[in-house]
Amino acid sequence: MRAWKRGIWAAAALSVWLLAGARASAASVRYHYAASDSCGHLRLMSDGPGGAPRERLTWFGLVREADPGPPRPNQLVTFRHPFTGRPVIVPLHLPEGTPRMEYRTTRVIYDYGSYAVEVQFLSDGSVDVIYNSGLLRAL
Repeated sequence: MRAWKRGIWAAAALSVWLLAGARASAASVRYHYAASDSCGHLRLMSDGPGGAPRERLTWFGLVREADPGPPRPNQLVTFRHPFTGRPVIVPLHLPEGTPRMEYRTTRVIYDYGSYAVEVQFLSDGSVDVIYNSGLLRAL
């Protein structure tokens, strides 16, 4: 009986080790936008690792990697920035379908079930857009 349990633990440890050795799919990508003019247009800023405009979170958010190229926006959404009170025009890439909307003090979340787009408003007047495809799902 003990040998059987020891074998199960060894198999579990081996599978964890093999899964950890493979590259994890990007589950979350963050873009940072800052105001470029007084009309509310935003400009993509290069603040990711190595000066890249895109920051990909892997390994359950423990590793941050640079990944160039934002998705092509299919919506330009205007929000009133909660810190500055000015309108900001945020370029978003939203999938087809009707999301469940969540409104919070400093963020708006478009929840499509297995896919979410979160717009975070920062105190300096800039905006972060986070695309989240869920655990081990590529964006």
